[in-house]
Amino acid sequence: MNDYSENIAIIGGGIAGLSLGCFLSRKKIKCIIFERSSHIREGGSGISISPNAINLLEKINLKESLSNEGFFPEKINFLDDDNPITSIDSRVCCISREKLVSILYKRFIELGGKIIFDHEYVSFDSDNKILNFKNNQSYEVLHLAACDGIKSKIRDDFFDTGKPTYSGYSAWRCIGQNPHRDAYLQLSSNKHLVLYPITNSLSSFVGCIKTKKQNNESWIAEGSKDELIKDIGFMSDNHKETVYASKRFYRWGIYTRPLLKKYFTKNVTLFGDAAHPIVPFLGQGGCLAVEDGYSFAKLLNDSGNLEDAQNSYECIRKPRVKMITRLSKEQALHNHISNPLLRKTRNFLMSKTPIIDKQMDRIYRFEL
Repeated sequence: MNDYSENIAIIGGGIAGLSLGCFLSRKKIKCIIFERSSHIREGGSGISISPNAINLLEKINLKESLSNEGFFPEKINFLDDDNPITSIDSRVCCISREKLVSILYKRFIELGGKIIFDHEYVSFDSDNKILNFKNNQSYEVLHLAACDGIKSKIRDDFFDTGKPTYSGYSAWRCIGQNPHRDAYLQLSSNKHLVLYPITNSLSSFVGCIKTKKQNNESWIAEGSKDELIKDIGFMSDNHKETVYASKRFYRWGIYTRPLLKKYFTKNVTLFGDAAHPIVPFLGQGGCLAVEDGYSFAKLLNDSGNLEDAQNSYECIRKPRVKMITRLSKEQALHNHISNPLLRKTRNFLMSKTPIIDKQMDRIYRFEL
């Protein structure tokens, strides 16, 4: 038996697990990450980090790394098909997931953190706090932090989760040479397309379509350029540039899961997608994971008691997650309006009122 009885055991070395590890280590709270892969890795896609997460990552001295490795677009341009609606100042950092995970991993190690690879979770005895892995290794730990993603086995083991339900939306993504300084959001009938720069020369494309075809939920299922073009249809010139410059294309079905009544049980706490998988229409999945890690570490440090921290964490996180989940679902409806009159009304409100900035302020405002 391996003795890590003074450590919080974090399952998963992705954005949620590494963020939690960094925030715990910053507070001198002992933790260890177990990762099923042989090394830190993340799929080749882009991610946008908004101020609610940027401000927290700055607390672990990552603002400079984000600036060096990512890209801060100057504007976000909104289009109705190929026609300009409005433009707003951008407040987000756009970066590849791979680089973000690499930055977090480096910082975790600098803070004295330890990660053990090739350990795939099998089971957890929550009474005796014994953690078991597929390689027949077992560990005595202090607490289990589930950061094992949207298909969390820990969540399935300990919580009444309900079955995944197809949302009615599927998506394509790719990265291509396209030296933009701005981000673009094309709104069209039953679809929307997102384009944002992640370096000085690369841009990330994501196209979401409303369809009855239930694509696999896999994040790494590859498709072809021809299939993407057939599914997506009309693209603005900027979006088309990136697609035609890309070499690999991925598609996935977007599924929803019921909101959990509880984020914790005896000696187990859920974080990120394991706690609250969310549709991606506001780009808040990774940001919420960062918020989770920061919140739990601060609450545990303040109280010094795991049970108290669990209760406070759930009370604080559930209302915010519920709000952003609702807004994300509503955003999909707004993005995909097909009725011409409703589209004109939406475009008028976006261009002539501060409705976009007000919604962003609501989402980006996070304090604990």
